[in-house]
Amino acid sequence: MFSNFNLKKMITINNTDNGKKILTKKGDVIKLQLPENPTTGYFWKINAHDENHLKLTEKENEISNKAVGAGGLKTFYFKVMNEGISELQIALGNPWENDTVETFNVTIESKNKG
Repeated sequence: MFSNFNLKKMITINNTDNGKKILTKKGDVIKLQLPENPTTGYFWKINAHDENHLKLTEKENEISNKAVGAGGLKTFYFKVMNEGISELQIALGNPWENDTVETFNVTIESKNKG
């Protein structure tokens, strides 16, 4: 039988959290979901984050349906590695033209004890 008392929590954030401060604890996982339609040539990419504070552990693309040109979600998973405050900056753009059409920014603050 497994015990849940040592498990850290997963904090899900999305485009409605743009510009906000997110409070976490060391060991928590942040799941960031943003709408993306890669068929348009625009992708979300990480512009800045403190790798000593937040470790990118996984990225996923989820298509909402199988229709040609259908959009979906881009999901980033970050593990909170240490206490501190850092800015997470992500941009939606066309990578071969350095064109940014939208940005997503949050401040991640983490503590060992809450």
